[in-house]
This record gives sequence, C-alpha cells and structure tokens, in this order.
Amino acid sequence: MSEVRNMLSETDLTEDIQMHTSALVVGGGWTGIKVASELASTGYSVVLIDRGAGIGSQTSSDHLTASTQEQFSSLLDKVKKDERVEVLDATSLASLTGVPGNFRVRLDRDGTVLERDVGAVVVALEDSRASMVEEYGLEPGEKVLSQSRLEEVLTSSEDKDLLLGDDTKDIVFLVGLRQEGNPVVMDRAIRSAVEIQNSGKAQATILVGNVKLAHDGLEALYKQSRERGVLYFKLREPPRVTQNGSGLRVEFFDGVLHDEVALVPDVVVVEEAIRPDPQVYDLEHVLRMDTDPENFFQPDNVHCLPVQSNREGIYVIGSSRLPSNLSQGWADAQNAALAVRNLLGEGKKTVLKEKAKIHRGKCTICLTCFRVCPHGAIYWDNRAVISPVACQGCGICASECPMDAIQLVEYTDDQMEAQIFAATEEQVDTPRIIAFLCQNSAYEAAEMARLFGEALPQGLQMIKVPCAGKVDVDYILTAFQAGADGVLVLACHKDNCKSLRGNTFADWRVEDTRRMLEEVGLEKERLQFATIASNMPVEFARIIKEMEEEIEALGPNRIKKQVAA
Repeated sequence: MSEVRNMLSETDLTEDIQMHTSALVVGGGWTGIKVASELASTGYSVVLIDRGAGIGSQTSSDHLTASTQEQFSSLLDKVKKDERVEVLDATSLASLTGVPGNFRVRLDRDGTVLERDVGAVVVALEDSRASMVEEYGLEPGEKVLSQSRLEEVLTSSEDKDLLLGDDTKDIVFLVGLRQEGNPVVMDRAIRSAVEIQNSGKAQATILVGNVKLAHDGLEALYKQSRERGVLYFKLREPPRVTQNGSGLRVEFFDGVLHDEVALVPDVVVVEEAIRPDPQVYDLEHVLRMDTDPENFFQPDNVHCLPVQSNREGIYVIGSSRLPSNLSQGWADAQNAALAVRNLLGEGKKTVLKEKAKIHRGKCTICLTCFRVCPHGAIYWDNRAVISPVACQGCGICASECPMDAIQLVEYTDDQMEAQIFAATEEQVDTPRIIAFLCQNSAYEAAEMARLFGEALPQGLQMIKVPCAGKVDVDYILTAFQAGADGVLVLACHKDNCKSLRGNTFADWRVEDTRRMLEEVGLEKERLQFATIASNMPVEFARIIKEMEEEIEALGPNRIKKQVAA
C-alpha cells in the first residue's frame, strides 16, 4: 500500500479544505485583549467575549505596573476601536460544534443566543485568587493581610502611609509554606517586599518553602531584593504563627543557624492560592478539553507546549493553562496568534485526503471512537466521520472500534497482520520476540541502538506503529499464534505521548491480554509493556536483553499456530 501511495501524485493524495479566517477569543482580560489585537493585525476577524461588564475589567492589578498601565490602556483602546474585533460583554460560550477551521459556536449574551462561524478558538481566561489566611491559622485584619490586600494598600498613598507609619516596621511574608510554591506567587511577594524595603520605613522578611524563580527576570529581581536588604529564610516546615491581642509571633527552625528563631512582626502578609477561572468547569465540557491536576486548561504533556491543547484549533494562553505573569501571558498571546495563522493560513489548508478510513457499512454509531479520540477529531452524520485537519493518525480509534470499522491507511489490520507473520518466517535459534515500537520514541531508540552497535538478540523482530495506542489486542494474540515466544510493546513515557493517551491505552490492552494468555495456558510474563524515550538506546537494549533472558527461562511458545506455506 505504501508503494502505491508513493506512486500517486500529490494531487491524488491531498485535498484543500476551506477554513474560516476568524477566531473566537474567550476572556477579555489582559491576555485576551492582547491575542485579539495580534490576530486582528494579521487581518483575521475576531469575536472577543467576556462574562464581565466589559473587557479589561477582570485584569489582575498585580500584573500592571506603572510602566505597563499606559501600554495596556493603549492596547485596550485600540482593540475597542478595531473594526475587525467584535467585542461582546456579558457573554459566555454555550456550545461548540464542527472541526478546526470550521467551528460553529453558540454564544449566550445575557439570555440572547448568538451564532458565529470561526476557524479557531483561543481560551484566555484570567485566574482567580483565594486567600490562605485561614490555612495559616490566622484571621484577616490590620496586622494580617492577604497578598492582594497588601497590593491594594501599596497603590494608595494614604493607605500606604497608614501601613508603614512613622516608626520602622517589621513585615513578614509567608510564601510557599502551605502550598507548593509557584513563580507568580513568588514574583508578587518579592515586588511588594522591594517596594516596602525601598520606603526606608520597614524591614521586609520573606519566609519561603521552595524559591520558585522560573519566570523571565524573576531571578534578577530576587537578587536585587536581597541587595536592597530584603531578608529570606528558607524553611522545611511551615512556621508556628501566633495571633492574639498583644500582637503576632512567628517561630520556626532555621536550617542555617541550626536554631529556633522567633520574630515579632508588626504585619504578616499571607500568600494566596492561584486557581483556575471558575468558567473552566463549564468550558472543559463544552470544548471537550483536558485539564491538568489543578484544573488549568492544558494537560501535563510536553507536546502541548507552549499553547496547544488536546484539540487541534483550540489554544490556551496565560492563566488559562498555568498561573502566569504579564510577560508570559503576552508571549503566549503571540504564540497563539502564530499557531492560528499556521492553521488557517489564507483560508485554505492542504491536508492528506485519508489518514484513516471508515467503513460506513460496519459503523453502528456506538460513539466509541468519538469518546476515545484524544484530539476531538471525530464527529458524525449518519455514521462516524473523521476530520482530516484534526486527525493525528495515532490509530487509537481504529484499535478501540468494536466493529473494526476504522482503518489507518498506512497501518491497516491486513498490513499489520502481514508484518507479524513475516516477522516469524525466519528460523532462529534464540527466543523469537516481536516488539511493537512507537515511531515517536521506541523505534527511534531502536535505530539509535543499532547505530551505536548495541547488542540486540538475533530473534528480535521490530514492528513500527504510529503510536503505541495502535497496538490492538488482536495483533498481540496473532503474534503468539504465528510463533512468537514473547511480545513487547514499547510506548512513550507518561506525559510524553504525542497522542496524549496512546501509551495509556497500550498499557491497558497489554494488561487485558496478559489475563487472556493465562486463560489459554501461556505465562503472562511472555507479554511485557514498557515506556522509553527516543534518546535511550542503552535502555532499549537492556529491556530487550532482560526480556530475552526471561523468555529463555520460560521456554518456547507452546501454542503457536502452524501456518501453511
């Protein structure tokens, strides 16, 4: 089949898909306004929606310094006047249908339903802040401030004077001690501490768990704060904070002094938890989007960076995907605008005609493929349909389809079966091991192992698959029937699968097949699953060698099927 496709012209293999050169931006905060401006500047039309009373109203004050306030105001004014940007306040996304390049969205604007056709969606929600004063066993008041309250005080000259007063004050910050720290929380604390220190009226002290500085310029700011006199104590355990009528007392063990330390501050500033916008919980269902363990809109997968989601044509930026500061959010906005441009182009996209085929007579619309596709590439009319734009060719749907109605063009069941039987034809004196290798990781590691001269077993036969998620239970059983003494499925590491969940499906299928093997009298140890990266040739050779040794101990496959010549 591959040879036939190679003989065909590019016109025979591809088709042109018409794309809407427009985008929906969800969220009218600073990242939403920035990405709307970036998209409009490329000539695209933009629908910018926000649940609030107006765009810009939800922007967090800690992101805007005096130097950026004017820039933000200018950008906001520009977007409001741009004819290519339709601004809809008091509006939420009710539904999304269609495929990348041709989405239909239904919007709820204060009870009125609006419909728009867009080519892409950018989610640009702000985060929300939750006070952690209670987590530290304290009560808010004049001497116990949340980080947001402190920032409000520092922006008001009158309140700032009341806070600092005429006498020198001691102000202690509690950061990353009741939650895992992150750079945004650290950034806010350091900036406030520097401003307090620069006043000359207070000593700022930061008690911190892990110092998180992985944002542009944050390490330099940290060094600057120390030069200005801000004190830092890195703690392994949260401090003991006492609050009573006589004042505040903070006690902790200092690992440098190897002794107990007690502080009697005038004010304690408590960190805040950064949470996703509450809209995430509605939107993840509307958009069929994956979230990370903290419910931000991007799965923990390296292939999603910087702004991709699990769905082609839907991008996540700023605090929609992780807690972000202004510079990171605006960098995300530029990356998203570029990604949208790469997807939609000038309104036409050339794609392969068929990565996968659906036998419409076999399809019963059971929706298995729709549910398991990590990319939202499958929809249906009177049968399942696969979007050539959204499909990533991983094959998860094909191997999960109970009717075998879906076939990958380059990896049909017949082609895979032919490879399996071909792999068992040659007579070898060592255990015959068939290894199904993900082309994105294990296959590359195997090629590198060969190139570096790693010793590989004579009986090893390798079969490349587009993703470990394509390895069907039937392929494994066929391999044993054909004469394999052992079968190995090698997938990408956790959170490193290009198909997001292909390694998970492969692991499940291997476990299910191991149970089947025991039922027919074969040892389950003959079937193994492992994960590996493309740059691990030595590890690949080790896994293969260990499996060969285990198969030698078990002896030959006792149920191989005799195939007629």
